[in-house]
Amino acid sequence: MISESVDFLEINLSCLSENLALKISNSETLGNLLISKTGQVTIEIDGIFLHSKHDPIKEAERFISELPYDGENRIYLLFGAGLGYVLPGILKKSNAHVIWIEPHPFLLKEALKLNDYHDFLKSESLIIISDIESEEILLQAFKGKATYPITFVPHRSSFHWREKEYSKLKFLAEQHFHKKDVNLATLTRFEKIWAKNLCFNLADLISMKPIQRLFTIANEGKILVAGAGPSLYESAEQIKKYREHFVLIAVDTALPVLSHFEIDPDLIYSVDPQVLNSQYLESYTGNGILIFDPTSTYVSLRLEQGPKKGFFSSSPFPLIKLIEETAKEPIGDVPFGGSVSTNAASLGTLMGAKQTYLVGQDLSFTKGWAHSKGAIMEERLNYKETRKFRRELHNYRQLFALAPKKVEGINGESHTTNEKMLIFKKWFESHASENKWVNLTKFGAKLDNIPHSRFEECFIEEDIIIANKIKNEIQKVCKDKKNYLETSELLSKLKETIQNLAAFLIPVKNGLRLSKQLYEQIKKNQIDPKRFQSDLDLMDKIDEQVSSKKGLNEILSLGIQRTILAITEGYDDNLTLEEKENNRLGVAKKSVLLYEGLHDSIQATKRNLKRSLFRLEELQNEPPILNR
Repeated sequence: MISESVDFLEINLSCLSENLALKISNSETLGNLLISKTGQVTIEIDGIFLHSKHDPIKEAERFISELPYDGENRIYLLFGAGLGYVLPGILKKSNAHVIWIEPHPFLLKEALKLNDYHDFLKSESLIIISDIESEEILLQAFKGKATYPITFVPHRSSFHWREKEYSKLKFLAEQHFHKKDVNLATLTRFEKIWAKNLCFNLADLISMKPIQRLFTIANEGKILVAGAGPSLYESAEQIKKYREHFVLIAVDTALPVLSHFEIDPDLIYSVDPQVLNSQYLESYTGNGILIFDPTSTYVSLRLEQGPKKGFFSSSPFPLIKLIEETAKEPIGDVPFGGSVSTNAASLGTLMGAKQTYLVGQDLSFTKGWAHSKGAIMEERLNYKETRKFRRELHNYRQLFALAPKKVEGINGESHTTNEKMLIFKKWFESHASENKWVNLTKFGAKLDNIPHSRFEECFIEEDIIIANKIKNEIQKVCKDKKNYLETSELLSKLKETIQNLAAFLIPVKNGLRLSKQLYEQIKKNQIDPKRFQSDLDLMDKIDEQVSSKKGLNEILSLGIQRTILAITEGYDDNLTLEEKENNRLGVAKKSVLLYEGLHDSIQATKRNLKRSLFRLEELQNEPPILNR
């Protein structure tokens, strides 16, 4: 029996990554291995049995019978499994996939001695993970299985033994899936708006400065980043009192609140693609300089009155290459975590700040409010409020648009938050080690790994001289009248891209026509073998021709993210039940969806770039407008 166990362990370890196999084989077993009444191995640790002392197999079978199973593809996500007695019973089910997360390698070692999992590990029907601190590990584990339903399977005895450890694993997994849902919703909601904004902003960006010119400019000074959380209103007096001691970066949503208290920021950061966000900047008359993400609403750059057009950042979206390939210096990348505050906080570090302070970074519905008093969202209610639509109702809807969660507050109290804000909270906490951040937010969620302090403890008289020097340097860089790149060069690049898109439309149209033709033949089951093979051969040639245009495909991809996800990750909302059940028909439909997406994206991108071209030609012929 011992030799068989050793053989099983070696066979199983050979299917794992080298690091994981080494980690498991070098682990030392804790507790006592005992034999149950029916002859199976069980284990006792710290006085707790992880399996039945009588019959571990029957116990596992009883547990498996209660798990959901419908014969379709399903992932069983195991948080601990002791010696793995549930694994054989789950894995023998058709279309069952197991991801086993176990933080204690010695349990994996003992479990892998008991059964041969070689085939399951090789086929990845069974995936073993010992650490999920890195999201990449989970992403890799779920690759190709993104749309399978998931059943969480916590091992009761493991939780009884080390509840804190296993609960943390479960929490991290939940966070990952919620984050993925939120990110997917954001991506599919804004994909076309981002693409349109980027095109429409191209003409205006050439008169702005690349953000990399701000990098290291702070020269050991202090920077305060003002978010628009509910507590900002209550921190305004402190910000005003110490205003001369730091460079102030305000997120655009905080601008109306700061203006109400006559606080003028040095830099104003804007990243939101929605037109509504331009209202935060509208009618602003201060000296603050705009920092702009290329996918932000184009309306913000065309306001009659607003902040000085200052700096713009690079973008992960390929359309920005139209500028990058024409310019003679890099634009500069700013790390981001999904909200404008994350961009602004990252910029503080890139500017070389001795310390970057955060204020108004509640990340919770502090005192029951969704945003700070005086924000545009609240201001709009003055016009929208009616007898049947009160501001309290609006605030309630804001609070419960996503499922409410509880979070520990700065002062030890409990606050309501939601999944979206928890993503931002996690981002700040996970990036704390490489950033010199200090949280000055008065109320709201506690940010782990980021020290909390008060204004009076952070600023001294000597800060004023350094801050003034930095502010003057920022203004000097902004006033440089030389364009970032030559208008004629961007015009030439735009014309070339529009021509290439027009030429690319021809094979895409052919691909769309042919993919529909193949789809209809399969759907109606009217396949003429000779014609069908001829169409397939032609389709292969078109596919090859289309896929060879990598640069154009990258540009077009921004507008068809949902289609790409439907094909690569199986987010197949566009497939009917018949198409899901008939694999051949489903593949044909995805081909139709791809070519429809490419066709529509070419038309939209070409149209938007033509408008940018006309605007650029107009701006080239206009006399320059100073300051604004």
